[in-house]
Amino acid sequence: MSRALQIGSAAKVNGLSIDTIRFYQKSGLLRDPARTAGGYRLFTETEIAELRFIARAQDLGFSLAEIKELASLKTENGRACPEVRALIHRKLQNVREKIAALRLLESDLVRGLRSCDRSLKDRTTAERGCPVIAQIASGRRTRKP
Repeated sequence: MSRALQIGSAAKVNGLSIDTIRFYQKSGLLRDPARTAGGYRLFTETEIAELRFIARAQDLGFSLAEIKELASLKTENGRACPEVRALIHRKLQNVREKIAALRLLESDLVRGLRSCDRSLKDRTTAERGCPVIAQIASGRRTRKP
């Protein structure tokens, strides 16, 4: 790409919305590009690459604050590796914690489904009501957090 693109084309090239690009600018992730005499934003190859970097970092689960940190480290070349490694390590730990929480949630839902199946099979639902609804209403947890 040798010419600058307007915001709609820049968004399309990176699979983003125009509003997302404007948000990146307002949040300080992306510097304001040059503008035409008519006020249209013009994105150069450099800004397109920055958009791609931001979008990819978000795909990896990094928050906007973490992306700002990564972007500031980009110019450090090899000297940034220890800091990037620490950031990735923290992100990976967070992902692992979320996976563990989702596994517990899955287990709770499977138990609830089994309870519903037993209740329907025994035809006790009509007499006593749904056991899962009763458990949710009581505020009791099937497991400790």
